[in-house]
Amino acid sequence: YICPIVNPDGVYNSVEKNLPQRQNSEHKDDDGDGRVNEDGYADLNGDGYITLFRYKDPQGQYVIDDQDPRLMVRLKKGEKTNKTRYSVIREDKDNDGDGRRGEDPERGIDLNRNFPEGWFKDNGFPGGSGDYPTSAPETRAIAEFFTNHRNILMAQFYHTSGGFTFRPLGTAPHTRLHPKDVAVFDFIMGKKYLEIIGEKIPEAWLHPERLNEFREKLKKTSKNKYAIQRGYELPRGWRVSYNEEKDRRYAYGMATDWAYLQYGLYSITTELWNPVKDLKDFPKIKDTASRLELERALLKYQDEKYGGKYFLPWKKFRHPELGEGEIGGWLPGYRNNAWPGEPLREVCEKHWQFELYRATLLPHVVITKATAKVLYSGSGGTAQAEKKNDTFTIKKTSAGSKVKIIEVTAVIENQGKLATHVARGASLAGNREDAVWLIGDRDKIRFLQGTPFQILGVLEGTMKIPGYQAGRVSLERSTTSRRFSRRFMMRPGYPMGMMFFRRRGPDRVDQPGPRRTVKWLVAVEGNPPLKIVVTSQKGGTYVKTITY
Repeated sequence: YICPIVNPDGVYNSVEKNLPQRQNSEHKDDDGDGRVNEDGYADLNGDGYITLFRYKDPQGQYVIDDQDPRLMVRLKKGEKTNKTRYSVIREDKDNDGDGRRGEDPERGIDLNRNFPEGWFKDNGFPGGSGDYPTSAPETRAIAEFFTNHRNILMAQFYHTSGGFTFRPLGTAPHTRLHPKDVAVFDFIMGKKYLEIIGEKIPEAWLHPERLNEFREKLKKTSKNKYAIQRGYELPRGWRVSYNEEKDRRYAYGMATDWAYLQYGLYSITTELWNPVKDLKDFPKIKDTASRLELERALLKYQDEKYGGKYFLPWKKFRHPELGEGEIGGWLPGYRNNAWPGEPLREVCEKHWQFELYRATLLPHVVITKATAKVLYSGSGGTAQAEKKNDTFTIKKTSAGSKVKIIEVTAVIENQGKLATHVARGASLAGNREDAVWLIGDRDKIRFLQGTPFQILGVLEGTMKIPGYQAGRVSLERSTTSRRFSRRFMMRPGYPMGMMFFRRRGPDRVDQPGPRRTVKWLVAVEGNPPLKIVVTSQKGGTYVKTITY
């Protein structure tokens, strides 16, 4: 499923009005003057763009760059300088005459801080954006779509700039993930992603059999306890947003964490644009280069390759409240976004290739074999079925209507590479384990052995998961999955002696791996059609008609 625009208002303002807007738009009176959205950014000089206004200010936090006077350099906190100080603001003015600028803009809720996972702070107070989780209609629409489409196993949330991918988590530490999911994210998906974007792959991902060796090395060189536990530091191109070194969450109410923890999805967030890698012939700079060094290189590159059209030269302008200054700077749509033409095509090429690869990992459940063996046919009436080892014996006791005793066998396989759920996926609310049904005319079929539907558990995939040892559990959660079971119930007000048990639940097929063999013994009257239906939330539905 593709949602081309998650934030229509933000995209419209960013593209059509040249006003960068991460949030959605709300009709809200932020300053309490009875008017709505009347004091936001404004195109002061009427050039069709909302760029920057710089002006001299003894208390300003910016100075002009020594190498390229078009760039402004932000001073560090408490840094002293003999250079002329400037303040830099987005173009705006006091539109409503209340002595303040930009206090009632159109922008509203940050959608990627409005999801219902990790939205609250540890003290119970709000931490995310909005009045409550999914208070934004855009976020609510996404949440409802996921709720109504439980067949989704993977999700990708595209963002615009950075040139890397976030995998879970950001609201909590690494240990909230099951080790198996960590291995799938890093050793399978992350490794492929780094190959595609051309970044060096960690040695541990190439040699997962040596993880213990890498852990011992990290104990001597790293202060990151989570990296030591894993056996590797996460590379720049494939990372978590959680600050592992400071053991501090990145933010509240993020989509990727919500999709993984509450829906059981392999969810990631890709920051698409990295000019160093995505611009042809871009000058080589170190990965550790500062933002200023990158901006210098970008400015020079767009001068040479694009005629300087993405950066407006500073021009004098008298601000109605702040006085003399200059308006100019990067065009809002191109400072942090992929540039049009060949660079944008290259970005798209890399990332659709990665999503195509991820699609090849999805589970695919099928019935590879289905047989029906007639053990008895005739005038049944009353008969007795006896099982010894794997052999059934039918003993007729009295005559009656024409019946058949049939042994039905089905072999079900997950032919996809990954399992039909993430490690704890089947235990999450709204998810369920895989199941198989034998369906026929309920008035003409009687189940002698095996329940009408049987629980298959979670079918593993065909791919061996590198870097994962079965039996190793996460530090914070058990791996227990929710199962169908016989449980007793007690009606309100009834004494203990009047407890009653639920009707027998479905049989379970406790077999490991990607394959299950299921059997039924049924008595049928006449020749009603029989169908085997296997259902898997993430692995699909498969139907097979059997003849006998």
